[in-house]
Amino acid sequence: MDVDPLKAGIELRHFRYFVAVAEELHFGRAAMRLNIVQPGLTAQIKSLERLLGVELLERSNRNVALTDAGREFLRESYAALAQFSNAITTAKEFARGATGLLRIGYGANAAIAGLLPASIRRFRDRWPNVTVTLSEMASSQVAAALLNDEIDVGYAAKGQAGAKEIASRNVGQWHWILAVSETHRLAGTGQTSLSEIAEESLAIYAEADGRSDVSSMTTTLPGLSPSRIYRSSHIMSLMTYVSSGLGVAFVPAPIPSLRFPGVAFVTIKDAIPKLQMELLWAASGASATVMNYLDCAEEANDLSGC
Repeated sequence: MDVDPLKAGIELRHFRYFVAVAEELHFGRAAMRLNIVQPGLTAQIKSLERLLGVELLERSNRNVALTDAGREFLRESYAALAQFSNAITTAKEFARGATGLLRIGYGANAAIAGLLPASIRRFRDRWPNVTVTLSEMASSQVAAALLNDEIDVGYAAKGQAGAKEIASRNVGQWHWILAVSETHRLAGTGQTSLSEIAEESLAIYAEADGRSDVSSMTTTLPGLSPSRIYRSSHIMSLMTYVSSGLGVAFVPAPIPSLRFPGVAFVTIKDAIPKLQMELLWAASGASATVMNYLDCAEEANDLSGC
């Protein structure tokens, strides 16, 4: 009948004591190695054999030898001690955020602005054993995803944190620039004003829920009354509107680095509220993994000059 070691009263020390005796094949040397007295070690090995109902060692006045059952138990003892050591290491590594899972939610603007790649690369270099998953979502959905435990951290436009259970940190702000077709009259001019584009058709990046940083911004700009508005929830589609000459678009300053064909960029002389981005996470109970990512994101943000 199989013996349940827990029910039998077998403890981890029994494995350690047995391994020492099995390797030394001498109770005196094994006791010295374990820093215990020999009679106590002898009693522990006898107790182990009694609990198992199996003879593990053959003893004589001069020799100690392993029985066949003892050799098998030695092999399993090594495995048990290794598993115990692994369990301790795993728990410690998880506690300091070196293993586990990090789920990141983000809106397109966070990707466009270059926030994600730099922060994730830095995090992966420092914590290579953490699995990172990405979920693209509307900026307005990030806070809810955090509250529903669907993500661990999320990037959103400033002001989306909402609930007191959500903590936030500013991670960057960018000027708006104007994207135009390379055949547009403003292409190559380098700079323009709102008055020069007051009645232009406008292409707006709008998230899947219809919300738009650009839309809310443009409604407050004086004299801007676009003749037509195109909305798109995909940046490639937005740039297609622009490159084909259907409209111009306000985009964050880092977007020219994506090198969209047929698109030119010009700065805007007028003062326009900047695009501001925040990193959100649960205000209480944040894991070590989340805190490690926040550190890496802040470092990456500092290096980028945002």
